[in-house]
Parts: sequence; structure tokens; C-alpha cells
Amino acid sequence: MADPFSFDFTVYWEDTDAGGIVYYANYLKFCERARTEWLRSAGFSQQRLLEEGTGFVVTQVACKYLSSARLDDRITVTCVPVKVRGLSLNVYQEVYNQRGEKLFEFECTLACMDMKRGRPQKMPQQVRDYIKAGVPEVPPVFEVRL
Repeated sequence: MADPFSFDFTVYWEDTDAGGIVYYANYLKFCERARTEWLRSAGFSQQRLLEEGTGFVVTQVACKYLSSARLDDRITVTCVPVKVRGLSLNVYQEVYNQRGEKLFEFECTLACMDMKRGRPQKMPQQVRDYIKAGVPEVPPVFEVRL
């Protein structure tokens, strides 16, 4: 199993409250961006999938806030698929600052959808194969399992 996918960026003013601390809901956005880049890095454009009528929707989330990110912090968000089924997958994610301190833990369930009909559908085989290949033998441990 390869290292988890990671996505790096800087915290901007727009990500924070008036005190320069990242607003709690923005961690969900950070994780969403990292999942998009994870798929894009393997050649799976979400725009192209949507044009083909396929999309992923979040159906369940669990998270734990550990510490705060601040204005101008350099953030790393990781993505590790932990479970793949025919119609859905679970992804575990962590957010770290530039000092290597874990700030946030997150796991979500994503359903693959036929976006034209609004119904669950099987994942495209290439996407499913890519995701399944990234599932570690021993998945990361998260206190709240979905």
C-alpha cells in the first residue's frame, strides 16, 4: 500500500473567523477539496464523471476536532479509502499543520449516484478498481466508525 494521498495548501483570511482561527465548517471543505484532488490525481475528473451522469454524494460524516488551524498555516489533508462497496465507499481523512500536529480527523461515506435519475448506482469499474487498490490491509483507526 502506498502512502496516503495528501493535498497541501495555505489557510487564507476567508477560511478564518475574525480571530484568525479556521472556522469549524471549513475543515469539511478542506476534506472535500482533498478528495477531489485525490480522484483527479488518478485521472478521474469529477466534471467528466458528471457529464457522464455519475457523481458522488456524501451520505454520512463523523469528525473529531483536535486543535485549531490559524491564518497562514500550511495545511496538509490526507485521504485513505477504508471501505469500498459496489455503490459506496468510506474515506478516512486527517488534517495536519506545518508542524505535523493533527488538527482534525474525519470519515465519510460517499454514495455513487446516477445524477440524472437521482438514484444510487454502481461505481464505474475503473474508479472502483483504483479506490479498492488504495484500501490498506489495516485501515486507520478512528474512534467513530460509520
